Amino acid sequence: MIVCSLSAVTAFITGLENVSTASSDQMIVEAWRLFGFIVFAGIFLLLALRPRQYPGIWELVIFHKLAVTVSAFFLFRQTGEALFIAIVDGSLAFLLILAYVAAKGYTAWGQLGTKLS
Repeated sequence: MIVCSLSAVTAFITGLENVSTASSDQMIVEAWRLFGFIVFAGIFLLLALRPRQYPGIWELVIFHKLAVTVSAFFLFRQTGEALFIAIVDGSLAFLLILAYVAAKGYTAWGQLGTKLS
């Protein structure tokens, strides 16, 4: 998860140029994407540090990465970047699922009942 976090930070840094060179129509989309990298870097770091403390976060992140991967596969004929996105997000989804099982992230749901009491 730390590697995933560092990868997201790297994507943020390399994405700065995309925002600065984007057309006025695309600038908000590129900025949204850029800030998303930081959000995911933070989520990955939180999951690395406390993998069994956040019920639902693992599942949401896995859903997002799988959804982006599937979307990219459907869009890869329309944009050259989609295949790269499918590979990156598909790889992340695979790593996330492995980490989820290895870290027993699903046990976070058991903590939810004790926190509500």
